Amino acid sequence: MDGLGIYLLLLLAIACGWLLGRVRRSSRRKRRPSHDVFSDYFVGLNYLLNDEPDEAIDTFINSLEATGDTPETHLALGALLRRRGKVDKAIKVHQALLARPDVSREFSDSTRLQLATDYISAGLLDRAERLLNDLLNEDTPAKWDALRHLITIYQTEKEWENAIACSTRLLTNSAFKRDAELRTAAAHYCCELAELRIAQNQYQAAKDQARRAFTFDRKHRRASMILVKVEHHFGNYAAALKELARIQSSSPEFTSQLLPQFEACYRHLGRMADYELLLHKFSQQVADVKLVLALAELKQSLYGNAAAAEFLAEKLREQPNLAAIVELLRLQAVDATITPDSATIELLQQVVHKMQQRKAAFRCHHCGYESRNLYWLCPSCKVWDKSKPITESDKT
Repeated sequence: MDGLGIYLLLLLAIACGWLLGRVRRSSRRKRRPSHDVFSDYFVGLNYLLNDEPDEAIDTFINSLEATGDTPETHLALGALLRRRGKVDKAIKVHQALLARPDVSREFSDSTRLQLATDYISAGLLDRAERLLNDLLNEDTPAKWDALRHLITIYQTEKEWENAIACSTRLLTNSAFKRDAELRTAAAHYCCELAELRIAQNQYQAAKDQARRAFTFDRKHRRASMILVKVEHHFGNYAAALKELARIQSSSPEFTSQLLPQFEACYRHLGRMADYELLLHKFSQQVADVKLVLALAELKQSLYGNAAAAEFLAEKLREQPNLAAIVELLRLQAVDATITPDSATIELLQQVVHKMQQRKAAFRCHHCGYESRNLYWLCPSCKVWDKSKPITESDKT
């Protein structure tokens, strides 16, 4: 038995030695690729420093195939390339990472989101949409980010119903429920549909869309303006005036933009005297020369050129203004009883009027973009509802 025990111990020792040798050889084989990967990264970094991005990308992608523990690095690399404008290279990195069979579910979702962002940047919206809808159907935590990207796509393609559907679904998440920008944008999508209905003479459908906008933003200015247009079309002038008063009260900086609607409603109701009183009230609340000009125009129609010129001269003595000067010159040019040298005044009016036309009328309060026309979606920063009229107080 003693000899048999020694024999068994000897066999056990041989087996242990053989196993230890296998483990050491296996560990050496595993360490070598890791060393090669680090070498690849240093080579790739050297390419980047020497402004050779194509060679650097190829090196990094090769290292991706050689190791399974660097998905974060390649996600960051792809995002960096996209921000640097190398979208095609970013797509290549993210596609290579997505093709690996050993990538976890979490990194697979992150990679698909990054790849969809690449596609959007490249203008490949159909590919991005398919990728994001796959994420949405899988009902993982990544679906919330997928919804935000889909909203961007649908807004770009003017697929307003799809944009509303995605916004509604995103708002069910408590993290986004109070997102003011998301709600404002969704209300604008409803307004876009409302204006399409107005263009098709479907005013009741337009009214329904405007009210739908209020479900996202109860004080949405554009939706209220559309309601004014609809009520005016149906002849509900009192209702239109009520809505106009609500807009002016909440957004006094938009007063001058509401004047045509105010005037039309008061004219249909035969209450121009009330409109004159309203203009005087507004001119005391808001420092906007357009209110002065509207009052001058109303006085001209009610009392004649001389009364309008006298009013403008009085306002110019209080606060000189280029637009008011232009209007006064116009009155003097068309009425010989006000000035004997109408030809000279008319020429001066034309010169000053050209100077006035070069000025911007609206400014985006998000990026500062200025324009002559009102854009609900700023052409520069692509943010909704930030463009507002430039008033006299803004210029000082």
